[in-house]
Amino acid sequence: MEILQYTPDMLRPLTQFYNRQIAEVPHCYPIREEEMADAVNGILTGKDDKKQGELEAETAFVAIIEGAVKAFIHVLLSPIEKNKEEDVGFIRFFGYENGTRHAGQAVLEKAETYLKMYNITRIFAFRSSRRYGFYHFEHANLSGALGHVHALLGINGYGRCGGEVFLDWENYTVTPAPSILPVTLSIDWEQGRGERPNCNVRAYQDDKIVGECDSVSGGQFSSHADAQNWLHTVWLGIENEFQGQGLGRYLLQYALQEMHKVGYQHAVISSGIDNHRAFLFYSNCGYRVVDWTYEYEKCCENTDVGGL
Repeated sequence: MEILQYTPDMLRPLTQFYNRQIAEVPHCYPIREEEMADAVNGILTGKDDKKQGELEAETAFVAIIEGAVKAFIHVLLSPIEKNKEEDVGFIRFFGYENGTRHAGQAVLEKAETYLKMYNITRIFAFRSSRRYGFYHFEHANLSGALGHVHALLGINGYGRCGGEVFLDWENYTVTPAPSILPVTLSIDWEQGRGERPNCNVRAYQDDKIVGECDSVSGGQFSSHADAQNWLHTVWLGIENEFQGQGLGRYLLQYALQEMHKVGYQHAVISSGIDNHRAFLFYSNCGYRVVDWTYEYEKCCENTDVGGL
């Protein structure tokens, strides 16, 4: 087995490896080599594909066995969002072939050694703001479908520090039930990266915005044809004094209805794993759970890797 630092000549086998890894992950679609090239562009240029600013260090390691990619990890060093003075490590993506745990362990150890050279305080894995743009839909962390990756992170001292649950509503049909509140709705369409437009619905009372529902095309995250038929509601919010009166359901149903008219067939929504109120609401609107995703964290004061 060879552990190599990523170089551009590995692009094709790395893309093929990624597509095998995400084959069973909900809302992950096969990518082209050009898309993977954009994702790993920061290794060569110092800027990631989401253009979140200058990075102090970024690299990736690949495990090769008999000429085939068996494990891959992409890490970066950057100030944490809430504390610009604290440098932390991020694992943007990590995967290994089932049955080659030793390859996954080897690239994980290599990545940790690299990050610890910079005296970082913590390492976060699969933080949603640092994910590949084409990995899953917005807010996603490490998918439950990649159970072997969860297990290897856990045995190496990573603990869950957050997560997002995803719910689908395939072939949805809906008739909006108006809220008891007297509101006026506005709808705005904006063409994004998808074939069909994104949609923003607002509720007004006395010219004041009291609720909002934002939905985007699955094409925002993937160029694959199947993604274009999905809409992803990324935000649903109601002002506190207007909650509990059916406005959230009305806004969501209205948005779904209008987006169905322009060709969307399926809907997905998500909530934080601890947001039981939202989870309950979505579950009773017609959505069904398809994926539990988790973010991981490891304190670098105790980063000795283990394993059995």
